[in-house]
Amino acid sequence: MKRFTAIVAISFSAVLAALGAATPAGAGGQAGLGCSPGFDVGAVTWEQYVNLPRNEAGLAAGKYTEDDLKSEKFDPTDFNGDGMICVKDVALQVGSGATPVWQYFYDIADDNASASDG
Repeated sequence: MKRFTAIVAISFSAVLAALGAATPAGAGGQAGLGCSPGFDVGAVTWEQYVNLPRNEAGLAAGKYTEDDLKSEKFDPTDFNGDGMICVKDVALQVGSGATPVWQYFYDIADDNASASDG
């Protein structure tokens, strides 16, 4: 289990590094309009995120818990606190070679919308 946790941590770090080099959500003169092109699943709430097929499969396989997804993925990614993140299904793009790393995960980034004050 510790090996899996280490792999997940390294994979997540690599994704964060890649996201740092990527254009921010809503770039190209569309600030505040949500997700960058390529985030094929789009902007989702926590309830939608936890019910995405890869997340459901990971929960069913015991790879992580809902608390893990919320505290280690969703909440830290929602920088603006609006309750929405952008999701990309990377495994669909890289095919069967993605199975070891991406079988139970998505690429995620914060949306670029302004959080509501009310």
